[in-house]
Amino acid sequence: MLLGVGLFFFIKAATKDRTEIAEFLTDQSPETLHQKLLDYFEERAYHLMPEVSASDEDTWVKLVGLVRPSIFLAIFLAFLAAVALMCFSLVLATLFSNYGPVFFVLVLLSPVVAIAYWKQAKREEQVAFRISSTDKGSALAVRGHRDEIIQLKAHAPFQLL
Repeated sequence: MLLGVGLFFFIKAATKDRTEIAEFLTDQSPETLHQKLLDYFEERAYHLMPEVSASDEDTWVKLVGLVRPSIFLAIFLAFLAAVALMCFSLVLATLFSNYGPVFFVLVLLSPVVAIAYWKQAKREEQVAFRISSTDKGSALAVRGHRDEIIQLKAHAPFQLL
């Protein structure tokens, strides 16, 4: 039972929204930084949201992209579900020894976990940024998924101060 509860919360955490805001300082002009960010996010399969104007500097520039589920994670979750269901089947087979082999059919339900993850993890992800001028260059605020911000920090198309 504990394996089932742990697996449920693991799947729930795998599909949880992890939006964060990060702030950066750079010595580039706002116009140059704006174009570099648009190019960077377009390379990462994001595109401008149609209802938002990219030239309005007082609001967030919003981009949207499709996040694909991880094949590895789907297989891993199915494996964990198979182990949990096998353990549960062993307990049931021990308790009800007359029907023991019947309970092992429960292991065949493990792909349902992968399917549930696949449907929940495939979603549109939004990234937004706002650039403001400072005396040394530009201040950048980025709002998006935690993994996207980590990638931006690692492969920033601009110099950070």
